Amino acid sequence: MAFALYSVHIWPHGAAGALKAGVFMLTRDIKQGRGASGFTLIELMIVVAILGVLAAVALPAYQQSVRAGARAEAQSLLLQVAANQERFYSDNNSYSTNANPLVSPALATLTTEGGNYQVSVAACGSGTIANCFIATATPQGAQTADSCTTLTLTNTGLKGSTGDTVDNCWR
Repeated sequence: MAFALYSVHIWPHGAAGALKAGVFMLTRDIKQGRGASGFTLIELMIVVAILGVLAAVALPAYQQSVRAGARAEAQSLLLQVAANQERFYSDNNSYSTNANPLVSPALATLTTEGGNYQVSVAACGSGTIANCFIATATPQGAQTADSCTTLTLTNTGLKGSTGDTVDNCWR
């Protein structure tokens, strides 16, 4: 709550001099609960320090969340590639080294919508492409910083990964 305090300013040469000059000043000083308004430098420094700590914690967590989302997109594409391989196998009695053998011309590799993974297909280690395949999703660009470096899926549905455990990479 503000209150008004009226003060009389006296001319430097005394009241008589002020009256002779015709100058008699009356001013109104408004007093507030706090003398000065605004923030001090130390208050601003504390706010900047708190924002810095929050950013240091939040940014890595956000980046990890984005990488996990891109990984889920790669897993979805691997499952789609495996389904396409099974359809191709039912018609041709053999798998294909193309990631999408059902289109013409067949695509050797597929890239996720976000461009974070590239999926390719090869014969599995224990056989030929006629009887088994392994689809591999390889990270691209910023996704290479993810702890799961590659994701794999075989014709038997076996999931694999490099860089981290299968359980962590295929959540």
